[in-house]
Amino acid sequence: MPQMHRFFSGSINSIKTGIIQHRCYVIPRSSYAPTLGGDSTIENNLKTETNRLSKTSQKFWKQVSIKEDGSKLLMQLDSKSILTPLGNPIVIDKDRRLLAMLLQKEWETLPNKSIKPHLLPLTSLVSRCIDLESVHGENGDPDLMAKIGGDREKIATDLLRYLDTDTLLIFSPHYEYEGALREAQNNLYLPLISTVEQFLKRYTPSEVNLRVLDSDTDGLRGNSQAASTREAAKKFLDSLSLWDLAVFENTVLTSKSFICGILMLQSKASLKPSRHLELNTEEIVRAATLEIIHQVERWGEVEDTHDVDKRDVRRKLHAAGIVAFRERG
Repeated sequence: MPQMHRFFSGSINSIKTGIIQHRCYVIPRSSYAPTLGGDSTIENNLKTETNRLSKTSQKFWKQVSIKEDGSKLLMQLDSKSILTPLGNPIVIDKDRRLLAMLLQKEWETLPNKSIKPHLLPLTSLVSRCIDLESVHGENGDPDLMAKIGGDREKIATDLLRYLDTDTLLIFSPHYEYEGALREAQNNLYLPLISTVEQFLKRYTPSEVNLRVLDSDTDGLRGNSQAASTREAAKKFLDSLSLWDLAVFENTVLTSKSFICGILMLQSKASLKPSRHLELNTEEIVRAATLEIIHQVERWGEVEDTHDVDKRDVRRKLHAAGIVAFRERG
């Protein structure tokens, strides 16, 4: 049996949601999808090379390489396969060659010491994709599925909650920022909402009308989507491959937006993207952080809060875009 390095990425065991009001300017870092390390029930007590990395935070390999194996690309450290938290080799399809090259660069550019979890966003998300596919495979283990929060129905149920409190469905009052924020939301969000409604109509014979929360007229009430809208959104989730579902999950948890998840997959993963749903990743980041952008413009940036949050959101959404991307013929 060849020696292998085991890489530990965080997994989503549960998704916490709540009513997001327009005054919640800063997204807590603790609510983001984790990027590295630490399910003690799976691997913490195992003596592996990856635990060595987790404990010492020091680089112990000399070379990162990509080995071609038919239609697959194998990621290796010193000619030894890198493993996911569940022990699956990190193997990339050839139509995602760019992803393999960036994974290689991610490992090559790590510092020799003080390696932090956020420095491996691509490896973390790719591991999530591969392990989800593994636990849903022919020999999938229900216990492992539970440990990594991999039950597809549970993931879908949790993600659907974000449709009620979607960042792009909450509009600030006109009196804030002299109306500048509300004008920006109207200009950016309303066309996207209309296009996403048309997109979701593919999945239901019923009408799809996304309900928004208008702070001028609705106050602090909660928001809830119609059953027909939730049904269409659920069918959309059911249509996704497990790889794309993991990317969607990461995007939604980071942006607090179901709509941003749709935009990400349509822009990066779809071979035939819907018209008007193709945005570059920076545009998706802007949509997810529009209120924070206006807050910073008005009040200035709070050190170690806004700057850290902004980098965290950009890093994770760009990682999601890279992992989702596949070459179009």
